[in-house]
Amino acid sequence: MFFCKKSDNRAIAFVDYEYWYVSMKNRFGIKPDIKDWCTAIRENHRMENILFFANFLQGGLPEEISRIREVSCDIIETQCDNDGRFMKDMSDVVILDFVYRRAAKKRSPPTFILFTGDGHFQPVVRYLTQDLGKRVEVYGVQASMSRALREAATESFEIPQIDERLQDCFRYIVADFNRIAMNHDNPFATYQSLVTRVSNNRSVPKERVELALNEMLNRGWLTRKKYRVAYNKPMLNVIMPEWDELIEAGLHKPD
Repeated sequence: MFFCKKSDNRAIAFVDYEYWYVSMKNRFGIKPDIKDWCTAIRENHRMENILFFANFLQGGLPEEISRIREVSCDIIETQCDNDGRFMKDMSDVVILDFVYRRAAKKRSPPTFILFTGDGHFQPVVRYLTQDLGKRVEVYGVQASMSRALREAATESFEIPQIDERLQDCFRYIVADFNRIAMNHDNPFATYQSLVTRVSNNRSVPKERVELALNEMLNRGWLTRKKYRVAYNKPMLNVIMPEWDELIEAGLHKPD
């Protein structure tokens, strides 16, 4: 009797979280949406591990550990201390060591997922695909990903992707301004109040609302302005809708 062998959908992910965190902060002004990304790859693969690497002792990274623990317990600190002397960050070296060691195992998964934009990972990606016949998916932040790395991978993806979920956030944000406009001639909102309100009312992660809001600002659909609520009150940093731009984008239909 012969049995059809089921497709091996196992995968393992190696995340250069320092790169992801810093790139998102510098380019978009927001934190990575860790839950959303992990959910997406788990929908497509049977994940053996999702490993996060970074020097978690610097910048705002210590605060990220609790967020990562919500999706994975595999957190690897990459700071290296040599006889009391501080050495430069060794994240790339540590990640490469983990990748090669896992690839050498007899039952290593057929799919390796790397979250990095560094071109230094091109050789290991070519080794995995060409020498070992692995499928390699590479994720990186928009405009910070090596072209050589993308070309070496089986498939590459840029974060963030303007998908339907972000389109939904666009509509939620416009709907909130429409609600405000019912009582105010010049609808406005502060950044944090808008994010919190839309997130709570629509049950959407704050990171996704922030991403959508920043994208709308970048596209000119919304504008940052100084606004005085009353003559005896200080100026506020607020966000206001650009109705003509929103109409052209198909996000607003005036009555």
